[in-house]
Amino acid sequence: MTSPLPGQALLFDLDGTLVDSAPDLWRAMNHVLTLKGRNPLPLEKVRHLVGHGARALLARGLLDDETADAPENDPAFEAAVRAFLDHYAEHLTDHSRPYPDVPEVLAELAGRGFALAVVTNKPERFSRKMLEQLDLARFFPVVIGGDTLPTRKPDPTPLLHALERLNVALEQGIMIGDSETDLTAARRAGLPVILCSHGYNRGEDVRALHPDRVVDRFGQLPEFLQSS
Repeated sequence: MTSPLPGQALLFDLDGTLVDSAPDLWRAMNHVLTLKGRNPLPLEKVRHLVGHGARALLARGLLDDETADAPENDPAFEAAVRAFLDHYAEHLTDHSRPYPDVPEVLAELAGRGFALAVVTNKPERFSRKMLEQLDLARFFPVVIGGDTLPTRKPDPTPLLHALERLNVALEQGIMIGDSETDLTAARRAGLPVILCSHGYNRGEDVRALHPDRVVDRFGQLPEFLQSS
């Protein structure tokens, strides 16, 4: 049996880790494409684009390129971003739901003494609103969004900032995510990382990234963790 990872603080990604948010992101994406007279994208296509923030998601959807970056100083793109965010703000949790067992597992982990934080590339205001609407905010005294700091994942700074806010030493932190972005940020920060296979890693098996642990169901997570 794989031994549990010791720690005091758990840093969770949001989209694809705690919440299946792709259905509402997909609808916001297709809203913009419709405004532009473009054909809508299938849901699975958008699932593969999630994880780098709204601007990257929109750029990759508009350009049909999973590695595209958001263009700079492009008024048409900035107008599309505003349309996307305006629509998404009103429909954050129409169809998005926590993955099975998420509330129960978070309650168990908090009860075992772990400090919990969210570290996501979703804008902070959307992250907080989503957590509140899905009754998950009560578990997270610290929420770091993609616009909270000048940098975002895969830069390690948001993870280090979250640990500082939780008043937990670096060697006591563990990152829990679903993608290469989360793994890279954790490795750069010097943190162990657990990846969930149910998320949005561009449709690729997270085991190929060689995280410290993989969970196929969120309910498995407590057995991989030991408070220290």
